[in-house]
Amino acid sequence: MIPVFPAQFICWMFSLYKGLTKPLITLVAIGNRYMGDDGIGIAILDDIKERLSEDIAVLAWESKDALSVASELLEIQTPIVIVDCADMGINAGDFKWFKQSECSLEQHHNVISTHGFGFSDALVLAETLGFKQELYFFAIQPEQIDFKQGLSKLLKKNIDVMTQSLLEHLDKLKTRL
Repeated sequence: MIPVFPAQFICWMFSLYKGLTKPLITLVAIGNRYMGDDGIGIAILDDIKERLSEDIAVLAWESKDALSVASELLEIQTPIVIVDCADMGINAGDFKWFKQSECSLEQHHNVISTHGFGFSDALVLAETLGFKQELYFFAIQPEQIDFKQGLSKLLKKNIDVMTQSLLEHLDKLKTRL
């Protein structure tokens, strides 16, 4: 008879090891699937989450309010990459990667964003409460944001290029950490 204990022990140890590994980066997608191109962050996350390594934690913040976002930002202990649409005044479908320290986020006082909060307002709140993590953005210029499910044809067509670029930026960031 072959003892089963060693195999069970090895499987248990492997699952324990996987549970103890800590992420190097937290990838956060922000958006709303029911507001056209505002859902691009969520769509990209859906497209790549199965291809991400275990050292990247993944969160989807769909239709979150500022207080919830600020609270979650304070809980994250790794550098954060935010994937979202942003009006940057560039061609629709174009995208940029940048570090928070390299940009100025406009605050949207008294304006409700398409997903129920202004991210910049949530970030100010989190920073006031002690948030200090490195923050990066992978921002996509939307073509249209209106009440409709699904992305514009242009963003749908370019999602593979965006996804590949995001994966490359994540790999470069991991090598610097």
